[in-house]
Amino acid sequence: MLWHKNMTPRNYFRLLAEDHLRVSRWAWLWKPFLMLASAFYSIGLDIHRTLYQIGILKRRSFSCPVISVGNLTWGGTGKTPIVEYIARFYLNRGNIPLILSRGYGADESRALIRQLPDALFGIGKDRYQSGRKALERRQANVAVLDDGFQHWNLKRDLDVVVVNVLNPFGNLWLIPRGILREPLSSLKRASIVVLSDVNLTPRKDLEHLKNAIRAVAPKVEFVEAHREALYFYRPGSRERISPDRLQGQRVTSFSGIGTPRSFQMLLNQLGMKTIRNFEFSDHHRYSDQELNEILKAKESSESDEIVTTEKDFFRCEEAMKKIVKPLVLKARLRLTTGENILHQYLGRFAAPSQPKPYMARRNDGARDSARNDSAQAHRRPNRFRRPSSRPHSPFVPQKGDAQLAPTSESTALPTEKGTSDPLPEKPLGKEISDTKLNNHDGSNAGLVS
Repeated sequence: MLWHKNMTPRNYFRLLAEDHLRVSRWAWLWKPFLMLASAFYSIGLDIHRTLYQIGILKRRSFSCPVISVGNLTWGGTGKTPIVEYIARFYLNRGNIPLILSRGYGADESRALIRQLPDALFGIGKDRYQSGRKALERRQANVAVLDDGFQHWNLKRDLDVVVVNVLNPFGNLWLIPRGILREPLSSLKRASIVVLSDVNLTPRKDLEHLKNAIRAVAPKVEFVEAHREALYFYRPGSRERISPDRLQGQRVTSFSGIGTPRSFQMLLNQLGMKTIRNFEFSDHHRYSDQELNEILKAKESSESDEIVTTEKDFFRCEEAMKKIVKPLVLKARLRLTTGENILHQYLGRFAAPSQPKPYMARRNDGARDSARNDSAQAHRRPNRFRRPSSRPHSPFVPQKGDAQLAPTSESTALPTEKGTSDPLPEKPLGKEISDTKLNNHDGSNAGLVS
């Protein structure tokens, strides 16, 4: 990636840590200092972990089981959709999940609150205290700890680690020289590794990654997942546009997610031609100036549409509706392999209550009924009982069930007939670059993360 004078310090050091910054007069000077800083970080990490292991620092716990969803790297890997998936798993069984989030990605917390109105939330830097306060207001059957793999002061009953296959471990250095928050050997603590964006990488590379993980964590179980495009919608309009209708169209895209190039790759896979692409750091809050620049790029490149992710839209709704008026991608998480394994683990912590399909929109009477049911079943279950051989899927209707709400990365909207069917995979579309404003891969150099 080329250095640009408008690049933010956060983006600069992120690219430097990933060895993606090819042209910078200071890169050669920064790297030795970053290596030294990584060595000190490693020492501090070992001391911190040892203090908990020998009991000098105490680990606290809740009265209910705790399931952690985390990652091993700096930046997003797709944890939030997994948190939502797990929460829905328990809501479908009449259980009440407590979702614990630091609140750093405020956009993600707001999206989860919208999608899961019957879940309990504890948001704050001290997740133990925020969780305890939430439990004083209402009982929960299970706690789901968002970004909890490095949260040592809270005991967990299950560790789920999400790895994005497009950039799993960077250059294998610890931060700040690399993107690893812990050494690869830390994966031994995990029971399940969820591999995300598996539809955007060759199968041979995916198997190679699995073998590398098995070398350090031979007992870990794998789950494969990817985002499935449902439809696009324009904010303020009830119209939903099938991705098939946008095939061959010229689009300007922008995103600020953990692996922003995955969004561009998905658009190309759907048959769109990405003429201009803007990439920002995760949780980026867009300024009016940046949105106006995106609009000008769309007009100068004669693109047909501006497209973005729902996560990005929720971050700056009013400004986007006013300035860029984008088409927003509605997507959902799809587990392609390993779903039964995940259900077996999650089923160990489900309270023994009558399974109930969770609907995102319910009347007050139904919601009060669910709360009454959960109050009778809040006792902590036996986590070691044998899991069912045929786990009840939270998203696939079973015999006798009502219709279930779809899995999604954001607020559930009514789905047009035919839009929820799996989309046929297409080869990556040819990308067109603007030699004046873009680098070779179609991304804007000044706004790359």
